[in-house]
Order: sequence, then structure tokens, then C-alpha cells
Amino acid sequence: MFIGSHYPKLDDKFRLILPAKFRDRLAGGLFVTKGQEHCLVVVPREDYLRRAEKMLAEVTFGTPQYRNLNRQLFHDADEQTPDGQGRILLSQKLRDWASLSRDLVVAGTGNHIEIWNPEAHAAYMAEGAEAFANYSEEVRGN
Repeated sequence: MFIGSHYPKLDDKFRLILPAKFRDRLAGGLFVTKGQEHCLVVVPREDYLRRAEKMLAEVTFGTPQYRNLNRQLFHDADEQTPDGQGRILLSQKLRDWASLSRDLVVAGTGNHIEIWNPEAHAAYMAEGAEAFANYSEEVRGN
């Protein structure tokens, strides 16, 4: 499980050193792709492939929604294996999508990791704080 927030910086070659506690789960490979709210999502390789197959099976082929979802998720996705120091490269297209510069927020969200622009992350978390404060177990159907 991926939990916690970290505040690394990209190096001069636009590489991210993954937080040490995330590295073991990602050692076999990962995918970096677009996330909602203009963040990036990092998913272990096996999880990404399983999710992609499930999504492709559930969405009606040929619809505008299908085409858009495929394009958004797959066109700029990047498969990588972290190097010996736990580094991955963040492509220019993905950095542009998430408005990333040197400073980052890398946050565990349970089954994946999100990479955020720090200002966007702070704004998103502040915006959702009231909804979180009013969260009820009934929302989940329990």
C-alpha cells in the first residue's frame, strides 16, 4: 500500500527519486500516466495492465467516451523500470500536463502514487477539506 506525502525535487535530467518506502513495490516496473485534476499517476506494472484490461473490457468500443478515455490514458503513458537509485524519468508531455517544475509532491493514495505540482496539490486538498470533514460511512454504502 502506498501512503504518505513526500516532497522531492526533480534532478537536472528531470528524474524523480522515488521515496524509499515505495521502491520495492515498483521495482518490477511501473507506468506513469495522466491523472485527473492534472496530476500524474504512478501504478505498478502488473496493476496497470490489469486495470487497463478491465477498463477496455467495460467500455463500449467505438463510442466517443471510449476513444477519449483511451487517448487520455494511453497516448502519453510511459512504462519504466526504476534504476538502481530508484529514479524514473518524467517526460516533457507529462510534466506539462501536471504543470511540474523542480519541486514536487509525491503522495501515496493506497493502490497508486500521485505526483503533483505543490501549489495545485495544496489548493486541491484545501478545496476537499470540508467534504472530508463531513464524510460519512453512509457514502460508501456501509
